[in-house]
Amino acid sequence: MDMFEGIDFENELLQTGLIVTAILLGVFVVSRIALRLTKRFVTDPKRLYHSSKMIRRISGIVALVLIVGFFSPRLGDVLTVLTVIGAGLAIALREALLSVFGWFHISLNAPFKQGDRIEINGVAGDVVDIRIMKTVLMEIKNWVEADQSTGRIVHIPNNWIFAHALQNYSRGFKFLWNELSVTLTFRSNWQRAQDIMTGFANESSEIVEHQASKEIHQLSKEYLVHYSILTPFVYVRIVDNGVRLTLRYLCEARKRRGTEHALTISMLDEFRKHPDIEFAYPTFGLSELTGPQFGKAAPTRDKSDG
Repeated sequence: MDMFEGIDFENELLQTGLIVTAILLGVFVVSRIALRLTKRFVTDPKRLYHSSKMIRRISGIVALVLIVGFFSPRLGDVLTVLTVIGAGLAIALREALLSVFGWFHISLNAPFKQGDRIEINGVAGDVVDIRIMKTVLMEIKNWVEADQSTGRIVHIPNNWIFAHALQNYSRGFKFLWNELSVTLTFRSNWQRAQDIMTGFANESSEIVEHQASKEIHQLSKEYLVHYSILTPFVYVRIVDNGVRLTLRYLCEARKRRGTEHALTISMLDEFRKHPDIEFAYPTFGLSELTGPQFGKAAPTRDKSDG
């Protein structure tokens, strides 16, 4: 007990600090017990995740209410304290406050949810967590081609929802149009190549078209959306080094690279069977440069020729 000698426990500031500490410690202990019980009796990972988040949020709210109630026993005082605190936060923590409002907007209006693939302010990824201040994404794109994961976890503030356009790959219409281009020589049988590309695309798109047409029908009830043609199509264009064929087809948002890979392999195998189909590539020619600046005299006209 010698260590407590000289400490004035009757000091009002010390008493206040001890009480606040006791409140926080009590809430922490109760929340830890609740988390342990939740992990013991809840086996489903998704339910366990949501239950744990809810326990932490409730614990924070309870601790805040108890502390404010301790400092302001009367209801009028509590409202006064909360008003002063709110005014100070609005000025000093504007961005943080907007993030909290952004969390309310995301929770109530649900422009996206966990598991959705979104892109906002140039950052794209799969939503793995939505917190009060920020949303956590598993990043896609960046230096990785197509829409595959980079392996990085990205934290974006929730206030971005008010300042930037949001693209959601997973809500409403879960499909997108992808394009696959090849360039053939001018002497190639491009009509045969066009038929080959269209045939493979039609084989792989029957199920996708059926699902997409159903989603468009549902989407048209809420938005003015209308697609009349969902079948694949090959566009033909003349470029500098040949004839470019561009296959445009529907695919699921998360399978863009996989479908492109499968179609490319199928087309390459089939093109190999037809000698009249040749891939075009840029060619370069070299010519000899003459003239005084290149170390050789430029040819001159003989004046005697008239």
